[in-house]
Amino acid sequence: MRKEIAKNMRPVAIDDFCRFKFLSGLEFSPSGDSVSFVVSEADKKKNGYTSCIWTMRGGKPKKLTSFGKERSFQYLDDDTLLFPGEREQAQDGQAGGAGGKAPDPGSKYYRISLSGGEAELAYTFPIPVSKVLPLKDGSGDLLIAGTVMPGFEDLYKGDEKYKAEFLRQAKDNADYEVIEQSPWWWNGGTYTKGAYSGLFRWDAKKKALEWLTPKNVNVSDPKLSKDGKYVYYMASPVRPRLVLAGENSLCRMSVAGGRAKTLAKDEERFFIFGFELADDFIIIVAHDNRYGLNSDPDFFKMDYKTGAIELYAAHGESIGSSICTDIHYGENRSAAVEGNTLYFVSTRFDQANLYKLEDGVISEVIGKAGSVDGFAVRNGKILAVALWDMKGQEIYDAGGRRLTGFNSRAMSGRYVAEPEFISVRRPAVKGAAEGASEALPYEVHGFVLKPFGYDPAKKYPVILDVHGGPKCAYGAVYFHEMQYWTGKGYFVIYCNPTGSDGRNIFSDIRGKYGTVDFDDIMAFTDACLKKYPSMDKNDLFETGGSYGGFMTNWIIGHTDRFRACASQRSISNWLSFYGVSDIGVDFSADQNAAGPWSDPAALWEHSPLKYADRVKTPTLFLHSFEDYRCPVDQGYQMFTALLAHGIESRLICFRGENHELSRSGKPLHRIRRLKEITDWFDGHRKNGGK
Repeated sequence: MRKEIAKNMRPVAIDDFCRFKFLSGLEFSPSGDSVSFVVSEADKKKNGYTSCIWTMRGGKPKKLTSFGKERSFQYLDDDTLLFPGEREQAQDGQAGGAGGKAPDPGSKYYRISLSGGEAELAYTFPIPVSKVLPLKDGSGDLLIAGTVMPGFEDLYKGDEKYKAEFLRQAKDNADYEVIEQSPWWWNGGTYTKGAYSGLFRWDAKKKALEWLTPKNVNVSDPKLSKDGKYVYYMASPVRPRLVLAGENSLCRMSVAGGRAKTLAKDEERFFIFGFELADDFIIIVAHDNRYGLNSDPDFFKMDYKTGAIELYAAHGESIGSSICTDIHYGENRSAAVEGNTLYFVSTRFDQANLYKLEDGVISEVIGKAGSVDGFAVRNGKILAVALWDMKGQEIYDAGGRRLTGFNSRAMSGRYVAEPEFISVRRPAVKGAAEGASEALPYEVHGFVLKPFGYDPAKKYPVILDVHGGPKCAYGAVYFHEMQYWTGKGYFVIYCNPTGSDGRNIFSDIRGKYGTVDFDDIMAFTDACLKKYPSMDKNDLFETGGSYGGFMTNWIIGHTDRFRACASQRSISNWLSFYGVSDIGVDFSADQNAAGPWSDPAALWEHSPLKYADRVKTPTLFLHSFEDYRCPVDQGYQMFTALLAHGIESRLICFRGENHELSRSGKPLHRIRRLKEITDWFDGHRKNGGK
């Protein structure tokens, strides 16, 4: 039957990710009568992505905007949406360069009716604005989260001469960067220039902003209370720092005016992850830092009147979907409150489902193999954006009924391999610390994809794909690069080794990089070869990105079993990685349980570069110049080391791309990346692939 099906189908093409539509930003109207969302898709001709707002009121989805750049929105009322954008013809050139102009620092928001018609300019703000909260006092005023530019803190006042001076200095200093804080850049977003977010009030009559929060205090996630009298937000100090965690505070401020009050703050065993406003109390999401950056949160309840905090429910698992895929784009909600019930997405084992916390009890609301990427809830109605049944994202109701068909025919006529689950029993690790995940026998979960036209009597090459993170997880969802490889005649195998998300302490890999995780991956590979005789053990290949890139670098220094490998956006040297990633210095020290001064030997011990003189495997390296998560120098070092030792190697660097190249990079760049990897493997096949 499999042969029959495959014969009538075509293999997945390298550019088939362009056939998918990506859903994000799902949101109910205030009454719950309609729901709106963003639909994005790759545009190969323009080498970019288009995003438009759609709405649905009881029946068929309707496209609301068509400009192609609407990536977020919010409801103003049941019939009106507000969204950021720039719809007028741009007047300024790009920043920097001879004669170039710096972009205007302001931002614009437009309103559009769900009934249709053209979008109208609603607000023009003198500074970048990331969030708008309409007040409920009838004034027409807004609360906004806006960007503060150090040295030009008064930009929010809208003085044209002041703005002109800002633009002049930005142009004059386009060739220089002055760094006074760490981290100083964000992946793909270049240098931060010390910018941070403040809370402002927009006076609708005066069309002017008033800065509410203190200077040098960064504000995030502002929320209005149900009665509209207070605004709650997270705050952290802004100053030159080398530590990212440990100074968050939950604050409350009266909308009518007055100083902010700190309600809760990070303490030795209480680190605030986020919060939601229930009707009768605040739900605080916090962790105890037991496992460092790998710690997952529990839920706490704070009394509005007394401020007393108590444990509401132990969770100890992640919030949001950690399931890896390369067919999504945009942001989706992972937590929301209705009444006193918290709804949230959490990753457990190999899938992400929707749960609720009610009366201190956590229970599953929507669960199925795959990933609930986001959801919306209003008046008891729940809708979810999910990746199920090896298809692209769709909107489903709480009963799992599909309501949209954006991707129902995306893979029509294509062979899509179904993931076959495989679990590998692993023994307790000798000498493991008491309480560590590997101190007791455990299982490594993984999946196998069979090649196009599979014939059990034949032998096939195998690609092992290692996920990033490492606190991510593979699940039973469509993954374009893997399906493309099955179409090229490869088995594809992938697993969730120690360090992966979905199993609490299992994700704690501090100080263990390249040890138990490497053993798990090799044991999984052996189990696959044993279970599937059609896999050719002499025709093995391996690739991975981010943590998977680290693991690729590690693998080539510790085994020669792979004919060729492809290392993507990797880490090769923990010592030189210190201080250059937008993750901050916390990550390197935390993940290795060692610092460059306290224990440099440990950092070098866990660095793949140390073992480069052992490498025999031809290796392809891929990096992006604007990847500030795993900067390109990490690839330079490993590539150069292999060349120095006479090992066949190749390095491909992408301009205008960052750490997200494989997921949201320019379509033509994504195609080139996948072609480079596939050609590298094809070129190193046993007997020339014959």
